[in-house]
Amino acid sequence: MTDDFRGISISPVISKLFEHCVLRRFESYFVTSDNQFGFKKQTGCSHAIFTVRSVINHYTAHGSTVNLCAVDISKAFDRTNHFGLFCTLMDRLLPVNILQLLEDWFAKCYTCVKWNSVSSSFFQLTRGIRQV
Repeated sequence: MTDDFRGISISPVISKLFEHCVLRRFESYFVTSDNQFGFKKQTGCSHAIFTVRSVINHYTAHGSTVNLCAVDISKAFDRTNHFGLFCTLMDRLLPVNILQLLEDWFAKCYTCVKWNSVSSSFFQLTRGIRQV
């Protein structure tokens, strides 16, 4: 079944270095909510679970009923639309020169699929964020 297949595109070392420099220099434009736990330094699933349990314990200790809804966004990074990402960065007033650099960087993302010893033709990645 092909809709369960998720390709992973690994970042080359030069990409990792570039991304580190951009994040370091422009980190004020990439601020996220304190309620986001994934893909952030020093936070993760255990922090999210602790926060949810604390909130539930607080309300149930005071006699309230708690209803919880969870959404699985495990494939979000694989399906991120580059155009939507750039629109978000424009809304955050990222300097035009770095935005243009990122657009150019993403426009040159090509990959191929290798199965055993056979590789496909190269094709452009228009969605998804490379894995570190």
